[in-house]
Amino acid sequence: ECNKFRVTGAQHFGEALKSNKALTDLNLKGNQIGDGGFQRIGEALKKNPVLTSLDLYDNNIGPEGAKHISEGLKSNTVLTTL
Repeated sequence: ECNKFRVTGAQHFGEALKSNKALTDLNLKGNQIGDGGFQRIGEALKKNPVLTSLDLYDNNIGPEGAKHISEGLKSNTVLTTL
């Protein structure tokens, strides 16, 4: 079952992912992240050198959230599963 940590939790998680050097697989399914949380996750994707799998299913992503994720993916060379 999901944690439903929503926007604020996702923002904190995104900040932590920027400096992550070990976590390679992350399941954030069903946490009601929304567009605000996706901004930080997108920023983290630009800097994270090790995350290879990220599950964002069922998180109320809208156009702005999708934009943030796609911006992060432009410079990410390691993520293989989304």
